[in-house]
Amino acid sequence: MQNTLKVYRTKFVWSFIHFLVGSLFLFIVATWLFFSWFNHGRYLLTDLVGITVIILSIDLILGPIFNFWLLSPLKSKRENSINFGCILMLQIVSLAYGITQIDGQRLAYIVKWQNSYFTVLKSEDRRVNHEEALYHFNEPTVQSNERAFYEMMIKHAVPPIEMYEYFVEVPLSSECNESPCEVISKSGLVKLKSTKEGMVFF
Repeated sequence: MQNTLKVYRTKFVWSFIHFLVGSLFLFIVATWLFFSWFNHGRYLLTDLVGITVIILSIDLILGPIFNFWLLSPLKSKRENSINFGCILMLQIVSLAYGITQIDGQRLAYIVKWQNSYFTVLKSEDRRVNHEEALYHFNEPTVQSNERAFYEMMIKHAVPPIEMYEYFVEVPLSSECNESPCEVISKSGLVKLKSTKEGMVFF
């Protein structure tokens, strides 16, 4: 009985250490991602907090659970090393998938269409390369050569705010600098202010 308790106590200690190290590592990763990708209020444009909590929690919980299940002081050092390597690989894959999902929530661009500003995230951007910018939507006039292509995209459920073919880039300094603009985002209305540091959302 004592040996069994000792084994489970050791397994718990290993799992707890795994949890602490994983928490520290994920905190560093999450902090870096937040201040690199979602600074100046960009986190307000999407449900970033909910997505991040779900993804990072799964990655944080998986490791210690598998650690407790697969590692044991009764197993050989080689067997524990192989099992621990598999756990780490699973966590790395899970974290990479999570970061990919979070990356898709980054701001791709803002487009002004019919006197309203809309945010489009990277996961919604039809372009391969994403560069944060501000555009005006230049709708093709009726009976113009480009109108047929425009109407075809409408029929294929491509919204105008994703039709980069008709975007005209405008300098950020020419919009929303004197007074904030209201931007329509996935999480509702967010105010945008053009500053020397770039776009600031609040």
